[in-house]
Amino acid sequence: MRNRYAHVVLILLLAQDLSAQYCSPTFANGCFSWRTLEVQAGSINWAPGADDCSLSDYTTLSTTVDAGTMLPMRVLNGTWCGCAVWVDWNQSNSFEDSENLYFIYVGGSPSYEYQFGITIPLATATGAYRMRIISPWGSDGFQTSNGNGYGPCGAFQYGDFKDFTLNVNGVLSVTEETSEAFAIAPNPSMGFTTITGLPTTGTIEVIDARGAVVEQAVVRQGRAQFDAQGWSRGVYTVRMAGARFSRRFVVE
Repeated sequence: MRNRYAHVVLILLLAQDLSAQYCSPTFANGCFSWRTLEVQAGSINWAPGADDCSLSDYTTLSTTVDAGTMLPMRVLNGTWCGCAVWVDWNQSNSFEDSENLYFIYVGGSPSYEYQFGITIPLATATGAYRMRIISPWGSDGFQTSNGNGYGPCGAFQYGDFKDFTLNVNGVLSVTEETSEAFAIAPNPSMGFTTITGLPTTGTIEVIDARGAVVEQAVVRQGRAQFDAQGWSRGVYTVRMAGARFSRRFVVE
C-alpha cells in the first residue's frame, strides 16, 4: 500500500513539473535563412554558432537591469523576418498579451537589424524573468491579423525563437545612501516640488508607474526642483543618476 501511494505521488509530481513548462511556438517549414542571427541586450551577446534552429533555450545567458529603466536591444534577423519580444513578468510560466513589449515587421533581404528598447516596469520585484524573442517570417509575431502566424506559442510558417533571462533589481532592493536630511516636499504634491538632502551635484530623474522617465532636474547644492502640475495622479519615484537610491512620492 505504501508503495502504491508513493507511486501516485511521483506521478502527480511529474505531472506538475510538466505543466510548469513553457509552451513553444512551432515553425512548420523550419528556419533556413529565416531566423535569428544576433541578439544584443545588456551583457547578452548571442550569435548562433552551430545552432541549427533546433536550440531555443538560452536562459543560461542573462543580463541584469534595474526596475524602472530601459534596456536597449539589438536583434539582427534573417530574410524577411519580423521581431516580437515578451517577458514573463508574473512568472506564470506563460506569456500573456500584456507581457508583450515589442513587435514589428519591416524585413529585408538578406537581413534586417531591429534596434529598440524595452522598459522594465517600476513595480517589478527582484528576481529572474524569462524573455522570449521570436523571429517570424512575414509577420510581426504578435497581431492576430498576421497570416503567417502570431503569438508567443503560435503556429508560424518559417522562423525561430530564443529564450534568455533578465535579472531584475527591484526598486525596493536598491541600497539607499542618502542622509536622514533627504526630503521631498510637499508630498503628496500637486505642483512645484523640492527635493533636499541630495549629494552636492548631479541629476535626478522622476519615473512614473509604467517605468517612463517623466522629468529630469539638475541638482545644485544638494537641491533639485520640478513642477508636477498637470501630471497624472499616482505614485512616482525619484532616482538620482550615479547614486544608488530611490524615493517615492505621490501626485494628487
